[in-house]
Amino acid sequence: MKHFAMIFLGFCALVGGCRSEPEKRYAIEAEVITADAPRRMITVKHGDIPGLMPAMTMSYAVDDPKSIETLQPGDKISAELVVSDEKGHLEKIKLISRGEGKHSPGATLHLPTRDEWGPAIERGNASDTNELADAMGALPERAG
Repeated sequence: MKHFAMIFLGFCALVGGCRSEPEKRYAIEAEVITADAPRRMITVKHGDIPGLMPAMTMSYAVDDPKSIETLQPGDKISAELVVSDEKGHLEKIKLISRGEGKHSPGATLHLPTRDEWGPAIERGNASDTNELADAMGALPERAG
């Protein structure tokens, strides 16, 4: 048994350790785009995070869904981004200031939900871009 333990410890040292990398924490300030407490997700527009990533709009899991229940688009928050094993989530979310219930222009690209795609996707006819865009209301009506 002693030999097994020594071999196992040697193997772990050889491959870089048995445990995952320690988590890293980054203080951020951001604008709320959407907050979905039941799904424990928040989408925010944040500035540069030195040593991690440039400014962008991104969705994150949250550790405490109660911390985002009252947040609305446009609210400014501070939070701690915790990154471990290439996954990130937000903790210590604090409201800095209230927005006007809408996020700033150009903050996100809207990705349509399955419901917005309408019947075209339900029929499996997703190849017709015009039909999909019409279903979403993205194209002006055509003259007829």
